[in-house]
Amino acid sequence: MGDEKRGDPRITHAFMVRYRAPDAGQPTWLMSPLRDISSGGARFVSESTFAEGALLEMQLVLPTYEKPVVIAARIAWARPGPMAMQEYGVTFAVDDPVLQQAIDTAVAHFLKK
Repeated sequence: MGDEKRGDPRITHAFMVRYRAPDAGQPTWLMSPLRDISSGGARFVSESTFAEGALLEMQLVLPTYEKPVVIAARIAWARPGPMAMQEYGVTFAVDDPVLQQAIDTAVAHFLKK
């Protein structure tokens, strides 16, 4: 298990995330609730097993953006979660400043509440 290093404030609002690991032979989209999200990453639980360092494709549905945000994310750490699930921390690899702004805006919106 890797050590979690939080660099940004995290919000615990109930967002859903769709994700898949096409490079690991998982072309099907899975869905899970996010435990929390920040400008640079997120934490979620899954029935699937991913290795630390694995690359995921993620779709975030943010209430402050008109369409799902599709981004790459890397598994930073993994640990046992509830009910025989795994809990994962991911770091986002966002190349598009518009998508990064969408994530930043959603985080800032919920931090104000």
